[in-house]
Amino acid sequence: MEDLISDSRGRLIPTQATQFPGSFAPDLRRDSRRYVKSTRWERTVFQYLTDGWDDINIWKSAFIEFVGETALCYLSGMIDTVIGNFHTTQPAAYVGVTNVFLISLFIFAMAPSSGGHVNPVITFATMTAGLTGFSRGVLYLIAQTFGAATAGALIRGSLGGKLATAYQGGGCLLDTKVLEVGQAYLIESMTTFIMLFLAFGVGLDPRCGQMFGPKMGPLLVGCVLGLTAFSTIGIAEGFPGANMNPARCFAFAVARKDFRHQWVWWAGPITGTMAQTIVYHIAPPYHREKALERAASQVQSSPGKV
Repeated sequence: MEDLISDSRGRLIPTQATQFPGSFAPDLRRDSRRYVKSTRWERTVFQYLTDGWDDINIWKSAFIEFVGETALCYLSGMIDTVIGNFHTTQPAAYVGVTNVFLISLFIFAMAPSSGGHVNPVITFATMTAGLTGFSRGVLYLIAQTFGAATAGALIRGSLGGKLATAYQGGGCLLDTKVLEVGQAYLIESMTTFIMLFLAFGVGLDPRCGQMFGPKMGPLLVGCVLGLTAFSTIGIAEGFPGANMNPARCFAFAVARKDFRHQWVWWAGPITGTMAQTIVYHIAPPYHREKALERAASQVQSSPGKV
């Protein structure tokens, strides 16, 4: 969603799209953050923490994340309720296919305006990878959480308290009689790591745009989430599978007014995110380019050497 402005001849032209390295739009990854590197670490940290808070465009992008998270969680909860109401014997297939299209469409719709994160895990992972600035990341996380709470209230208002409770608000539940809390935490951690590893590869690696074009990234990210969600559905009765989106689980908890085991849906993704962050910093997608640049500069600085 973009604001429109009018030029001198009265035509409507779109405003500039949101640009930052953590965007899922490959053509909008120019780093527009204003802070510069300093030789003093305290100055660099200060700039990192304070940059961007006065940028109205970042606040607008956070608002888009709020709206997008609200819509995503609401649709997801209603879809899960419908699938449960049909008493289908193949819920994994329906959930997997639905996630592919649902996530892809939201990323396509939101990428020009906010980068298309629509998930606190993506925002936090791009922050720890250095692709999303501190101010943008914090505002996104707050907006996504409030969006989830709003969606939960809307789900409960739409279904009524009795039906919302009967269908667990849409999902994210755990029966400790059939699956231990530690097992659920491990499943959530591993699936989040796998989801992020693949999403960073197909959606945020600048080299992938050269391989399959800039338009395939959001669709492939949707496929990633659909596949990882499909892999854990039906593991045990009373556990609908990994979620990899703590905001979504928070929305469902609000809808059913039950916050038991809520920490699992937050601690698991945080653990998976930190694992992906370690992998990313050990082998970032920019390391080959930097090595080539260093080699070229060494050759230019030593023209007499062979």
